[in-house]
Amino acid sequence: MISFLSWKIFDLESWKCNILTNCWIGYEVNINDLTHSKILLWDEIDLYIYHNITENNQSLYGFLDKQEKLLFTEFTKVSWVWWRSALNLLDLWSSNIFDALGREDTNFFSQAKWIWKKMAEKVILELKDKDFIKTKLINFNNESKEQELIFRDVDKQIKSSLVSMWYDSHKIDDILRELPNDIDDMWEILQYVIRNIR
Repeated sequence: MISFLSWKIFDLESWKCNILTNCWIGYEVNINDLTHSKILLWDEIDLYIYHNITENNQSLYGFLDKQEKLLFTEFTKVSWVWWRSALNLLDLWSSNIFDALGREDTNFFSQAKWIWKKMAEKVILELKDKDFIKTKLINFNNESKEQELIFRDVDKQIKSSLVSMWYDSHKIDDILRELPNDIDDMWEILQYVIRNIR
């Protein structure tokens, strides 16, 4: 059973890559679009492998981290979800997947190619109560709360500074609520609020 491959990519296609190991054996590995976008021809790579063996066939599926491999394994256990659909689901990013499972968001899963609404509902139903999903959701929620507390503290400091400069506190709140996600530095936030306050 192959569980890990490491060395060079010598052939790369949209759904698969060929890895040449340091003992000069080549392996064809199925990958998703997200993994494909992160690797280059003749790039050195480490892939966690899911080795699927049936009576008629053997297939390898490659992942950049253990979490993706675990999710793929769980996705393929859901009826109606075949390997290509499972790879498509991973294109939605692991962290987003855990968040969507917590919210039971069928529309999110329906964004993936070949995943219709009934299949999305089945994925949520069969995965949301799995132990590793529950553990991830607890960690994810704790991290979100910590981030929220950090942002809240930054907002307070900014609001306090601007109010002391005679800016209207209600207008400050309105602008902070609409703050773009890519602005996270305190000085940049301060400048943004001052530029947009009326």
